[in-house]
This record gives sequence, structure tokens and C-alpha cells, in this order.
Amino acid sequence: MLLFTRPLPKLKASASAFEQAGINAVGVATSDIIKISSEQKAAADYLASNSVNAIIVTSVYAVEPVISGLRESASPLPLIVAVGDATARKLQAGLEALPSVQIVTPKNHTSEGILAMHQLNEANCQHVVIIKGEGGRDAIAKGLDEKGTLVNSFCVYKREQLVRPIYTKRWKMGEVSGIIATSEAMALQLIEQFGHALLTFKWLTVSDRIALTLNSKGVKEVAVCQRATDQALIAWVKDNWEY
Repeated sequence: MLLFTRPLPKLKASASAFEQAGINAVGVATSDIIKISSEQKAAADYLASNSVNAIIVTSVYAVEPVISGLRESASPLPLIVAVGDATARKLQAGLEALPSVQIVTPKNHTSEGILAMHQLNEANCQHVVIIKGEGGRDAIAKGLDEKGTLVNSFCVYKREQLVRPIYTKRWKMGEVSGIIATSEAMALQLIEQFGHALLTFKWLTVSDRIALTLNSKGVKEVAVCQRATDQALIAWVKDNWEY
């Protein structure tokens, strides 16, 4: 059995995807996603009234203010960088009334993958807005700022740790053969919850940065899948692990 992390809003859908793929897995949510209404409104208002070259949207939870803002904007449509296929699909659905909008995804769904995109390194990309979660993706703003790009960031949601983790089914530690961690925060919350017992398992995560954090906590075996979608994680597991 595999143990995988997802925030509460994604937990049920991910569990269903693993089950349909024939992989015995239990999902655990250690945190919920809470909208920050004031920042959502501020982001939408800013996009509606300012001309920018690119918008970086870091997750499905950051999509709504982008749709609201661009629908009201009279400025030329900026390039939209969607971090993740699900984020791109949600943006495309919400902006279908704007057929000229260009939505792209980085090859690697990481901060490093975003900063490496040629579109963000061209001379005409001088003003970028980042729509993200509280406390996340700070490396993107730092990297763009170092290149001389004007950056405005809006934190439109936050992860709130649950008092008790929520699981998709009953499980025992002795049944687990591997752990999939889709965020650094949830990986650390799992280790905090269960202690050193988790350090001996093999882990799969979704960026080199998270892998290094796990190594620093004492996890010896950590692999990286560069995409965090259920489909990508399932394909990686089928190719590399016994389950």
C-alpha cells in the first residue's frame, strides 16, 4: 500500500484516480485550503486596471481572481503561465470567452521550471504578476526580481493545518511500502505526526527542493516526479515501484 498526501479539496479525487489505476493507496490530508477574500479581490482589481506582460498562476486555488480580473480588463491580454495541467484547464474553461488568451505550462512544474521558461526571459517581459498561496513559491518572485523584472505578488489562499489528518480509508503503518508527498508542508506535517517511523520508507515527491528537505530530515530514499498530477504520479509509480 502507498500513502499519498493531498490537501483536503483534492483528496477524494486523487484517491479515486489511484483506485481506478489499480494501485492500492490511502490518501491523507494534513491541511485544508482557505481562500483569502481580501487578496482575491485585490488581485482581480489589479489585473482589471493594470497592463502586465505575464501572470503566473501557481495552482487551481489561484485561478478565480485571474478570470475575474481579465474579464474586466481593457488592456491587451498578458501571457498566462499555469503551474500544472489542472490549473491550465481551469483557466481555459473560465476564459473561453477570450479566445486570444495564451495559456502555457512549464516543462517542469517547479519554481525552477518556471524561471527557465523563455517567455519570462524575453526583453518584452518586464512586468509579471504572481497569483499564489500564502508562504509558497517565493523563489519565483526572487528569481524574477534578480533579473530586473517588476513583480507584484498576491497571496489569495492559505493552507491551514487540520487538527487531525483525514484519511480516505483505514490503514496500518505496517502495510505501507512507500509515501508520495505533493508538497513540502504536508510532507513535514506527516513526519511531525508519525515521527522517525516514516524516515525508513521510500518517498516520491514533486520537486528537487522538497527532496532536499526530506533528505535533511533523515529520509534516505527520495525520488522526484516533475509533475504533481495524479496521472503523472500514477505513471511514475507503475514504472518504478512495486505496489
